[in-house]
Amino acid sequence: MVTIERMWTESFRPKKLDEVVGQNEIVKRLKQLVRRTDFPHMLFSGPPGVGKTTCAEAIINEIYPITDRIANVKKLNASDDRGIGVVREDIKNFARIIPSGSSSFKLIILDEADQMTSEAQHALRRTMEQYNEIARFILICNYSSKIISPIQSRCAIFRFKGLKKEDIKSRLKFISGKKKLNIDEAALESLYESSEGDLRQAINALQASSSLSSNITTELVYQVQGYVKPKEVREALLECVKATPNFSMARKRIQTLMESYGLSGQDLVKHLNRELGQLTTEDIPNSIKFQALSMLSEIDYRIATGCNPQVQFDAFLANLIAKSQE
Repeated sequence: MVTIERMWTESFRPKKLDEVVGQNEIVKRLKQLVRRTDFPHMLFSGPPGVGKTTCAEAIINEIYPITDRIANVKKLNASDDRGIGVVREDIKNFARIIPSGSSSFKLIILDEADQMTSEAQHALRRTMEQYNEIARFILICNYSSKIISPIQSRCAIFRFKGLKKEDIKSRLKFISGKKKLNIDEAALESLYESSEGDLRQAINALQASSSLSSNITTELVYQVQGYVKPKEVREALLECVKATPNFSMARKRIQTLMESYGLSGQDLVKHLNRELGQLTTEDIPNSIKFQALSMLSEIDYRIATGCNPQVQFDAFLANLIAKSQE
């Protein structure tokens, strides 16, 4: 029988607020609220993989005894159950029942709450008001602007910031030590860059890499992530701004990137944008860099509206060469 290992994101998920990585100010506020009897509704917003769901889980662990959790805690992913019917039936029916055991209120956690329809959010607001004495809500979202104002005004809002590179590397080193992996600084840097600050994604990439070898290297990380090597993107850009630019070579490099890594047009825009930001004034004058970044923003919009990516990148390379030759 094949034994399936648990996801490391779950195995190493912090169980208490004190164990949460990189959100010191938020953790401090949450610890104060957990100790109070007037526990508020909460709204957690911020980018993915920075600890929002982890903090919600830690609050459950600190408030409820294990025996009370099944009856008093309900967790839903609002992107799956986002209609008004779920609010009126599942959520309302759960919220209206008196808490059991020693708990003074029930807790309902709605992950990806910004995916709920406007009608569902208005129904949720009424439920939050009606059962405020015996039910509390924690809404988790990436974009608080997508949550209607009446709900925001009823919640204590916590805006989670992106994790620092040092925090992510530290956590990856900790997990690597527990799993007896050999990992060097370059591989840690690659995990951070390829995950774009998302700790959950970085841990998943580390686990996937460990399934191939206990020696985690940059090459292994790139292989597992299907991540474009920054050098390859930079070389395509430099072909356009050198003394004798080579459009054909730059175009070939862009085509190879898209074909070899299976990149979408918007993925490649993101990589080009990042590498442009890394180029120094010795590589490219700031005036040209700024124009190139502006062109990429326009390309991103055009691709999103259905324009052909290859045509857009050909035009970008041609314009970049023209600007560098002025």
